[in-house]
Amino acid sequence: STQRCLDEVSRFADPRFYTTSDAVEDLEALRQALGAPKFDLVGVSYGTRVAQQYLKRHPEGVRSIVLDSVVPNELALGSEFAGNLDDALKAQFAYCAKQPACAKAFPDPHGDLIRLRAALAKSPREIRYADPVTFKQTTETLNAESMVSLVRMFAYAPETAALIPHTIRQSIAGNDAPLLGQIGILSQGIEALVGSGMQLSVICTEDADRASARPSDADTLLGTRMVEVLKRQCQIWPHGTRPADFNAAATGDAPILILQGELDPVTPPRYGEQVVGHLANARLIVAKGQGHNIIGRGCLPKLVSTFMDTLAAKTLDAACVDELGPIPHFI
Repeated sequence: STQRCLDEVSRFADPRFYTTSDAVEDLEALRQALGAPKFDLVGVSYGTRVAQQYLKRHPEGVRSIVLDSVVPNELALGSEFAGNLDDALKAQFAYCAKQPACAKAFPDPHGDLIRLRAALAKSPREIRYADPVTFKQTTETLNAESMVSLVRMFAYAPETAALIPHTIRQSIAGNDAPLLGQIGILSQGIEALVGSGMQLSVICTEDADRASARPSDADTLLGTRMVEVLKRQCQIWPHGTRPADFNAAATGDAPILILQGELDPVTPPRYGEQVVGHLANARLIVAKGQGHNIIGRGCLPKLVSTFMDTLAAKTLDAACVDELGPIPHFI
């Protein structure tokens, strides 16, 4: 499928020129065409890499930056996905353990995940169920890979993470309809992003040669498969080039606000701590109970607006962020 994607893309584009560094130079060319104003940059997830690289190449073009769910420049993307997901799930389930009703309903939610994955890896199931969108009777195969993919994507947001223990418990009890239904809804929402050519252009140029499957990840829910697949894809996909200092930390005194979710399964709070440590005029805010991409949560839009008006990240009153907290698990 990677080769088919490459064949299709190559008819109208050269995949070597869709890297972060190319995007940064395009952005600077746009700034110059606009008369060289200073930018207020907002980056979320991979966008934080673009913002940091722009800061390194064109600091004169930056007025302020907001980094939400930050990816450190030093990180080889993909290399820590498995460990980060397990850490986030365990932290999520620790909130359940503190609530008597949740702890009673799900005494070992992480163990349930591992047991269901093992069962499905050994014996995938053919399930007939009512599609949750069309209500038509549908037959699908439920396997370990699709189950793990759902859990990984649901872990990104607290509303969907709250569904995981109940959904997995239902499957263990023999009712796979909720799990399959959620997989179906999720696949409709992200099918346009699966196998993204731009994603491969970025990772194959900037990360794949430094990423490696760690033996310790073999026992995690995600395992080593994602890194192994990415490296195989990058044997097919054309590589661009990256500057020699690409993986050096961003530095400087530009006003920067960094936002992290406590339960983020892909860019945990320690990444924010790593990035803020190299910046002279930056502030890190961690939102308890929240996941990935938190800029629209609670009072954070107002805080971001105040920051852009004042450029004073360190004096922001961020007490309102603590009001967010975790979302109770669905019982």
